[in-house]
Amino acid sequence: MPIGDGILQELPVGWRFAPTDEELIVSYLTNKVFEGSLPARVIEEIDADEFYNKRPKDLGRDFVVSKMCNEGSEFLVSKEHLVEWNLSGERQWYFFINGDEYFHGKTEKDRCVGDGIGYWKSIGKENPIRDAKGNVFAFKILYTYFSAKPKHKRTHWRMEEFRLLKRSTTNEEDFHMEEWVVARVTRGEDYSESRLY
Repeated sequence: MPIGDGILQELPVGWRFAPTDEELIVSYLTNKVFEGSLPARVIEEIDADEFYNKRPKDLGRDFVVSKMCNEGSEFLVSKEHLVEWNLSGERQWYFFINGDEYFHGKTEKDRCVGDGIGYWKSIGKENPIRDAKGNVFAFKILYTYFSAKPKHKRTHWRMEEFRLLKRSTTNEEDFHMEEWVVARVTRGEDYSESRLY
């Protein structure tokens, strides 16, 4: 969250960005896709190739470093130590992912990460999200992250990915949609001795 823009200066101590699914889709994703104004710039933008080239822990670390660098902070301790400390307290990160195949409704069972360092495995089917009138306007799919080395192991990382419904190819508004999805990446409790994944 950029301090330079005055966003953090106006928020109370202890504030956390914790939108509901509906708020995330209506107030953030819809405005991002149709190039509207966002309520706040608190969601990191990332290209799909970069997103799926990093382990979730690295995404969280890069997010923290990016925010600290944008804030122009002076470090009293090393960045690595500060990032590890920050990661130990944070549990969720939000990303606008550009160019993700999920924007077009492609739901792969497994999403490979990097050169086989791990993969996101979908859990169940894509769930439709309905408005107050019962009309489907968005979709959500859930993933769990598995490490691939030294062997396939389920980790404590989860991801919820959201996309808007593309109504039809003849709808002029759909031609002006930017190819964004939004992801909520959550770090659960890690009960293993190592936090490598």
